[in-house]
Amino acid sequence: MKNFDVIIVPSFQKEIENINDRKQLELICKSIEKIERMGKNAIKLLHVRDKYILGEIKFMKPPYRLYVIFNQENETFYIVRWEHKEKQQKVINQLMGKLEYAFEGGIKNIMELFSH
Repeated sequence: MKNFDVIIVPSFQKEIENINDRKQLELICKSIEKIERMGKNAIKLLHVRDKYILGEIKFMKPPYRLYVIFNQENETFYIVRWEHKEKQQKVINQLMGKLEYAFEGGIKNIMELFSH
């Protein structure tokens, strides 16, 4: 069985450092382990652009979403956001906008997109 590469982007790493709720941190870790095991079968697809897939992993209690970008070419997952369900559509729109902006300007590395 293949383990997939999972990278936490710098902006999300900063976000994780500010989370004080242990339950949320455990859910994030479980999600990353699930992605490493199952690959793109672990995520719900939200948007596809060229070789990139924007997806999410849903949690009901607490109602949070982990947002992921999957590079199908090199089979790498980038963990980009953890957000409450209430902000779901806003976050999806922001992430889709970042992907579209990157493609218009020529994406070199997904890490550059989420470095701040």
